[in-house]
Amino acid sequence: MRPANQKTPADSIRSELESARTSFHALLSSLSEEDLRRQSLNPGWTNGEILAHILFGFIVVNALLPLTRTWGRLPKSSSKPFAILLNAITKPFNWFNALGARMQGKVFTYQRLGMLYDGIHSTLLRKVASIKDDEWQHGMYYPTRWDSNFSEFMTLEKLFHYPIIHFNFHRTQLSREKTKLQPLMSD
Repeated sequence: MRPANQKTPADSIRSELESARTSFHALLSSLSEEDLRRQSLNPGWTNGEILAHILFGFIVVNALLPLTRTWGRLPKSSSKPFAILLNAITKPFNWFNALGARMQGKVFTYQRLGMLYDGIHSTLLRKVASIKDDEWQHGMYYPTRWDSNFSEFMTLEKLFHYPIIHFNFHRTQLSREKTKLQPLMSD
């Protein structure tokens, strides 16, 4: 039995997601349309492409969640060969990942970024609510070569922390005149 004042994983994640939503909108509103087209501090990427990539970090949780839940019901080692296979195809993944961000950076307009973020935020909150207390520590092995923010083995709890870590990593790459926002904290 959890003490009344102790946060559940779902409580912590909901709080982090809300903080991220507020921070994403503050970041977006601090950039002009011109800023979105400006070269970022990440060579070859514009600020708009970086923001689209940050958004994709939240979107990808929806794709990874069913996989993680399924593998999490099986013996822990069963997902390791899958992670090895995914690590083996890192080059094509990186190419598609970069191409996707570049295309999204052109398609996701200033207003659309905020609307898309809010939609995915709502979806993630519903997914958090669907996870039972005894499920949070279930997980699977991940392809660590795909993203340095992936852990070798990620539980459902770590999976929901991932987009926050990814957001903090990439937001420092934005080029702008205004003051930097403080990073979000991940439990």
